[in-house]
Amino acid sequence: MTTQEKKAAPKPKIGVYGFTGCAGDQLLIIHTEDELLNLFGSVDMQSFVMASSNPIEGELDVAFVEGSVSTDEEEEHILDIRKRAKILVAMGNCAVGGGPQAMYTGDKKYKERLQKVYGDNVKFFIEPVEAKPLDAYVEVDYYLPGCPIDQKQAFALITRLIHGAVPETNPHPVCHECKLNETHCLLLDKKFCLGPLVAGGCDSVCPSHGLPCVGCWGPIEDGNFKEHFKLLESFGMSKKEITRRIKNYGGHKILQYLENL
Repeated sequence: MTTQEKKAAPKPKIGVYGFTGCAGDQLLIIHTEDELLNLFGSVDMQSFVMASSNPIEGELDVAFVEGSVSTDEEEEHILDIRKRAKILVAMGNCAVGGGPQAMYTGDKKYKERLQKVYGDNVKFFIEPVEAKPLDAYVEVDYYLPGCPIDQKQAFALITRLIHGAVPETNPHPVCHECKLNETHCLLLDKKFCLGPLVAGGCDSVCPSHGLPCVGCWGPIEDGNFKEHFKLLESFGMSKKEITRRIKNYGGHKILQYLENL
């Protein structure tokens, strides 16, 4: 491709969407002032309601979606986005794993909890559904975990996608980053921490400040959940307490690992 042809090549059409969540991942993109102008100059931003009030709902090269699917309207919207987007990226913990709102997903008590909170005879303008991650409804091409997402990792993935390159995944757990940062291991002090089970990418920010990893980047595929639960139980924690704490951020995704224990 010649230089002239490159200049004439159309910019990739991008859409950024937000479902049920805190919108922190969209805000992170907006607040990266050093990169924002380069991003908007490199793409054709079709839809990004938080940055523009004039969305275009057409065909997309890449769609970034934040938040869990928690209403019937969001379910319809994610199906529509999937049809229009060549590549779909789940952005942030809620989109990737369901988020805190999905901590009880699958326990078959959703309607009971809904009635307890809102009472009887409540009319919803938008019908709520049990919160689930995006891949419970559609095929997701890439995952960008985090609560919120990490700026460097986010722009590395965005840059690769808009240039047609395949993004690299982070295969290492939080423990790996703790070692690189020479962070004292909380497990040696018999304190709760999920570092061995959780995907890295956060630069072990919580353990580096003496706080336990609570799993907001989601479970790592080859994590040894069974043995780690045994270790935490040896610290005097009950299985019920461990399960409750690990569900806080693991949400819907963590259940598939717990079922095998």
